Amino acid sequence: MSNTARPIQLPQDLQAFAEERVRAGESASVDDVVRGALQEKKLAVLQRALDEGIAELDAGLGVETTPDDLMAEISAELGLDS
Repeated sequence: MSNTARPIQLPQDLQAFAEERVRAGESASVDDVVRGALQEKKLAVLQRALDEGIAELDAGLGVETTPDDLMAEISAELGLDS
């Protein structure tokens, strides 16, 4: 995965919204507005996954394992086992 910045074209309403956030002093640039929105979305997705995992554990759906067994299972799923 590359960290090379790629320009994006925002729809007019989102561009105006981002520019307003900059004018209001809430962000330094439109890039910062977009970066912040994406970071918030990423965190929300991770929080949702964590909440689902905790709910599964609370429902007794967890599986006891050891770190070595877990790593072996992951390696096998990825085809990394020798």
